[in-house]
Amino acid sequence: MLAYLSKTISTLCRDIAVIHDHSDPACVAASYDDVTEFVFEQLRKMPALLSWPILLATAVFGVSRFLLEGSLFHKRAQEQRPLQVESWRHSSFGPSRELIKFYTSLVVLVLYSRRQIGERETTGDG
Repeated sequence: MLAYLSKTISTLCRDIAVIHDHSDPACVAASYDDVTEFVFEQLRKMPALLSWPILLATAVFGVSRFLLEGSLFHKRAQEQRPLQVESWRHSSFGPSRELIKFYTSLVVLVLYSRRQIGERETTGDG
């Protein structure tokens, strides 16, 4: 995968994870490497007919603010990135909304799976 796409996807996943991770507030600097790896794995497993449009839309998402602000998504300030994600989430253009929904569903799946595994380890179940 191209370095640009890889950086865009990992930054997007991290930002979505920060929004949806309601676990221990003491872990502010939580690592989301497992979340990002899961998303990459799912993209690799997808047939090309499905993965290429998602990767193309992700590339467009990453450069969408370039003409206005002169920066790529993964190089934008941390405070500005969630605003871009939210603007795509609430866009009137369906594919924009669906792209964010795709990444959000994968990220949330990992976060809740992580929480379930953690609960089982602390209670001794499993």
